[in-house]
Amino acid sequence: MLVELGELTQAEAEVAAMLEESVDDLEALRLYSKIKHMRGQLSLALACHAQLQARGSAPGESARMHLESMLRMAQDPERGAGEFLAVGQRLVQKPAAYLALEEAFRLYVARRPHEARVVCRRAAARYRERDAEVYKLSILAEAWISELSGDLEAACAALERLGQERGFEADLDRVMALVGLYELIGARDKLEAAVNICRFLERSFGPRFVAGRLALLQRRLGREAEAIRYEESHLAAYRRWMHRPTFGEVVRVAARRALPLERLRSMTFIEHDLPEDSSSDEIAIARTLVGDPAEPAHILAAGEEALDLKCRASLVALIEGEGQRAVSLGVRALRTDPSDSHLAGWLLDVHARTPREEIAEAFRERAVASRVLAELELAVKTAPADARVWRRLAIFFGLQPGGREQQAQFDERAAALELAAQDRARASGKVLAAAIYRFFGRPCGLIHEVWATREMPPAGQAGGALRRDDILGAVTDELRDSVRNTFLAVREYARAKFPHRTRDILDYNYCYKVTKEDEPSSGVSAGIPTGLAFLSLFLQQPVAADVVSTGTLVADAHDVLTVGPVGDIEPKVDAAFHRNLRMIILPRGNRAQLEQSALVPRAVTREIVRYVGDFDEAARLAFGELLFT
Repeated sequence: MLVELGELTQAEAEVAAMLEESVDDLEALRLYSKIKHMRGQLSLALACHAQLQARGSAPGESARMHLESMLRMAQDPERGAGEFLAVGQRLVQKPAAYLALEEAFRLYVARRPHEARVVCRRAAARYRERDAEVYKLSILAEAWISELSGDLEAACAALERLGQERGFEADLDRVMALVGLYELIGARDKLEAAVNICRFLERSFGPRFVAGRLALLQRRLGREAEAIRYEESHLAAYRRWMHRPTFGEVVRVAARRALPLERLRSMTFIEHDLPEDSSSDEIAIARTLVGDPAEPAHILAAGEEALDLKCRASLVALIEGEGQRAVSLGVRALRTDPSDSHLAGWLLDVHARTPREEIAEAFRERAVASRVLAELELAVKTAPADARVWRRLAIFFGLQPGGREQQAQFDERAAALELAAQDRARASGKVLAAAIYRFFGRPCGLIHEVWATREMPPAGQAGGALRRDDILGAVTDELRDSVRNTFLAVREYARAKFPHRTRDILDYNYCYKVTKEDEPSSGVSAGIPTGLAFLSLFLQQPVAADVVSTGTLVADAHDVLTVGPVGDIEPKVDAAFHRNLRMIILPRGNRAQLEQSALVPRAVTREIVRYVGDFDEAARLAFGELLFT
């Protein structure tokens, strides 16, 4: 709930405390990774993800991840070639079996697939009686190389023969590979077989990993009702995996904590079900979130059992505003539970807007004041850059006898932090980019920043340039050239489209920074975010912090920039939803691929994805329609 409301600092503190008590709580670790991703602490987010992957991957993923890492090493021999593997400060010799499979992938990369499959078959024959895992991996490697070479029937035959052997009938790596092959072949009997396999996996592991695939398979078989049912199941499981609270969870928490109901009403839910044993205050909260806020007032008035004071205060504040009745209920609740930081913060904010003696008296009471002060001091230690906490601390001391000096100090600190936050919000040239990193060869989505900055050139030198040495971060030569090309194209585009706002564009030299440095950034998929970063800087117009983009940029003319599709689109959209972003801008050429995704539900795609065909459309989405008027 705290993450959904944007209270990341407090959420992180609570999850960190949970992990200290139980380091093996994978659910808490996944939520911690999400918080780090949302806060832009990418190194820690990746470290958490690596731990999660090491402790358990999706069913049927482990062998494919291993094979994909071998293929990547064959494609990039400088990083993975040789008989030794670096483990810490030591070199460990690779097993002979793995060396043989790596040789098979090198032969495939060298366009010798038949020889590659022969190497896999030899490895399988050698280890059939000696090592069942290596034997299986060799067969899977042969099947995958056949698939990559376009020989789908040979790939199926290899996996189906493996399934006839004892111990491999229900092997997850084998059956998941078969599902992918049956989908590619597309014959009705193959699709039915894929459905049967996925239903077996659904019974064993739940809908999270296969519901999306089952929806696509059922639609291809013409069973629309079944497809819709699996889409709904996929969406619910996907939102749960992404730590989006359900309606029932929101209601349960809101009935016990003084949360802002007006913000909860703006949240998106896919269901509105409550448990049968829900209390009257939970029913009132539920009807407030989905209907007329005045209706729960009748429930509260007619209820025979007293509602929790905090719940009643929240409801009355939403229905009637911050009037006397809401404040009185809030003050009574504070005296009952002064440790509720949300409630104390709300009352302090109300007093700042409209001073109330009733509130002041409550905060002067020794029992209340000591506990509230402890919670405020903890909040300051947890979030020292949060201006709201310092402002509330100032208000609190302003209510205490002899607290004027501390109030002035804390007011000054809050004002400085508020100005700094305003400056950051107005900063130009900072844009979110959707990218990927590879974990054992498997692409995983990641949202990171790209920065464009400018400075006056030395006296006597011309401006308007972006030098290669001023492109910073872990970037390949390919990306360095792409960034310079994008800079020049967007510079001329900006001068043509916005001459009245770019008269000084040649008075500066420019710099570009990629913040993702865990592995080298490459490719041309950063074209749109790079172009938006430079346009933001040229126009001194910030891009919203909840918008991300990806896509290639092609200069057709000085004032016409078109957008091209990119690869690995599903994990990029997955990363945008994981980070709770409002919008991801994608090339229109990726629409068909994304609509057939088994990873990202179609409802999520409709919610956050916006497609563009040229840079004009991307700029309108990023900056608003007023930019072109």
